[in-house]
Amino acid sequence: MDNVWAAQHAVQHLINLGRRHIATITGDMDNVDAQDRFLGYQKALRGAGIPIDDNLIAYGMFNSNSQSGYTCMKQILHRSEQVDAVFAHSDIIAISALRALHEAGLQVPDDVAVVGFDDIPAAQQTTPPLTTVRHPILQKGAQATSLLLDLVEGYVERPTQVLLQTQLVIRQSCGSSLGR
Repeated sequence: MDNVWAAQHAVQHLINLGRRHIATITGDMDNVDAQDRFLGYQKALRGAGIPIDDNLIAYGMFNSNSQSGYTCMKQILHRSEQVDAVFAHSDIIAISALRALHEAGLQVPDDVAVVGFDDIPAAQQTTPPLTTVRHPILQKGAQATSLLLDLVEGYVERPTQVLLQTQLVIRQSCGSSLGR
């Protein structure tokens, strides 16, 4: 999938909603997905003429029980009172960031809009439900397996790249009227 485009599209959605102080909480920056999502975040801001503010960037981690979203959100709130949106590199990160925002007395989406990435089942269960980027994880695995088998069995001579589509799933956490 095109992580750069997907992230850029998600951040552009926040910009279109009038958000101008958009934070990001990354995944592990040695991971190409995190690098590409960060690039998409930067491209969206630059394309809108919004300066990139280091105070609104926190470097988190991808993992299944991540507290990094919580810790990183607290760091961002400590460094900047202007944050009005957050683009998290995963839903796990976004969900723990929601907890930090709640503890700080901020209302999502009224004070701070939040967008995650992955569309895990828990994204629909948060309060409010999480806007997120859905990517076809099962299709990704099936396609990779099929391509590998074709390569091993000699049906293709070299690896092939297939680009799978992502979708921005708009729910209430971003404040869009489409998610209400």
